[in-house]
Amino acid sequence: MKSSQLREGDQVARYFDENARSFDSIYGTDKSTLRRWRDRLTRGTVLQRLEFVNDLASRNRLGPVLDVGCGGGRFALRLAPRVSKIVGIDFAPEMIALAQRMAAEAGLGDKCTFHAVDFLTWDPGETFDMALAIGVVDYVSDPQPLLAKLASVSGGSVVVSFPRRWHALVPLRWARLRANRCPVFFYDRRQVEGLGRASLERYRIEKLGRDYMLVGNL
Repeated sequence: MKSSQLREGDQVARYFDENARSFDSIYGTDKSTLRRWRDRLTRGTVLQRLEFVNDLASRNRLGPVLDVGCGGGRFALRLAPRVSKIVGIDFAPEMIALAQRMAAEAGLGDKCTFHAVDFLTWDPGETFDMALAIGVVDYVSDPQPLLAKLASVSGGSVVVSFPRRWHALVPLRWARLRANRCPVFFYDRRQVEGLGRASLERYRIEKLGRDYMLVGNL
């Protein structure tokens, strides 16, 4: 991996290590009225993505599922009851520690495995019925290698979210993350289509809040 990519990954890991609990709290219900209003306005897509993936998973009987950029493990906790197992990986060790703790508390530790690793250099040693990268390419300057590897380790479907370039919240999000020295990138539909064509045999793109959802089959 190039040194610039390593620096990019280090910056992302640092940001989410420092903000692990704050980010995960988006999924929580114990919030003030002001926090609920703010999350609904600026981070509603985070919750919509979870429902979107849960709906996709509910349509099929799935074996192992891979969640790249698993964060605090919210997707794993939601999907675990209906799949054979979940493997989650993330750059940020604090996110992995949070995911492991939450899975254990939910009694799902036997179905959920989490690793603090770089996906592009990680060897899973198996293939997955579904491979997810939700809220990941937001922080990747070149998503093609990631998408190609997702396709290579999936024997079924690939689901990737892309933050839309043309959305009212883009300037606010860009300024907030840049102020925290975290890189962030945005995509138009043409870019998403090109990335899908390069790695997937069949795919569709759906607009979801401030994101495009790329759903591919191999």
